[in-house]
Amino acid sequence: MESQFWIGVHGVIADRGRLLVLRRAPGMLYQPGHWDLPGGHLTLGESLEECLEREVNEETGLQIEIERALGSYKAPPDPYVQVLFGCRPADARRELLLMSSEHVEGRWVTVDELARMGEMIPYLEGVLRRGMLDYLK
Repeated sequence: MESQFWIGVHGVIADRGRLLVLRRAPGMLYQPGHWDLPGGHLTLGESLEECLEREVNEETGLQIEIERALGSYKAPPDPYVQVLFGCRPADARRELLLMSSEHVEGRWVTVDELARMGEMIPYLEGVLRRGMLDYLK
């Protein structure tokens, strides 16, 4: 039986060996207070890259340059497929303009720091466990 699922597109935005993670706002329905990568759900009429650029800009105010696809992740039985891209900021600005209804904090962390942070959104734990972020080390 086929079922519906969501495609999430997320950026591993890297800068000098660190990546950007965002803490989800307490009012979010799914996993409030958990750490997540910038990104969001793909909509009809946009490419994966357009989705990522739009979502990152909406969530952080940053412009990015997408360097390469890192892979995809799906953990049964969740109806989510996550597609990850390695990115970098497109300019010198690193100050974040967060949407307080979605995220309350942003941090630039190493992969090792991320592994110790706890309270990660489930796909991010899986991505970390599978070593999909190890290229930053």
